[in-house]
Amino acid sequence: MKRLFFAPRGRSPWERLLRGALLGAVFALVLVAYRKHFDAVIEKAQATGTVADPGHALSRDDRVTILELAQALRGRFGLELRVRVGGEPPGDVAAGPKTAFFYVDPACRASRVVLAPLAASALPAGFSEDLGREHLDANCRQGRLREGVLAALGLFVDSLDAAAGRGKGEHRP
Repeated sequence: MKRLFFAPRGRSPWERLLRGALLGAVFALVLVAYRKHFDAVIEKAQATGTVADPGHALSRDDRVTILELAQALRGRFGLELRVRVGGEPPGDVAAGPKTAFFYVDPACRASRVVLAPLAASALPAGFSEDLGREHLDANCRQGRLREGVLAALGLFVDSLDAAAGRGKGEHRP
């Protein structure tokens, strides 16, 4: 009887079994590494454009924190996060159906937050204007631009979490 070309060779049945199991483990590790690598590539591609900071006002750690928040928003609420610090002020920005856009004006006068319609309807009226005026611009005027960005994003995520809790019938004080 002819053996299959991929059958493990060995002197005893135990050796053949062990070689076969090790060969299967190598294939499994290669598949896991392949998937993990391409998951990371996909996440990087999705994160492209999440943080635009031409003036480098944010540190590397701040960018990583914002990317983690963006990933959490995408996973929990299906929202895309876009943060733009400086650069040309956007014209008439209309957030897409699943986009939250934060623009920080380096002159500390025209920062704004534009939310996806569904997210805006879940939050209190005027919430996005308050984020732009009271958090982004006010902190910028005090020389704490990066703290203002992170605080505004944190408040946005916390408010969405609270709104989601109310939607599920949870009562949060």
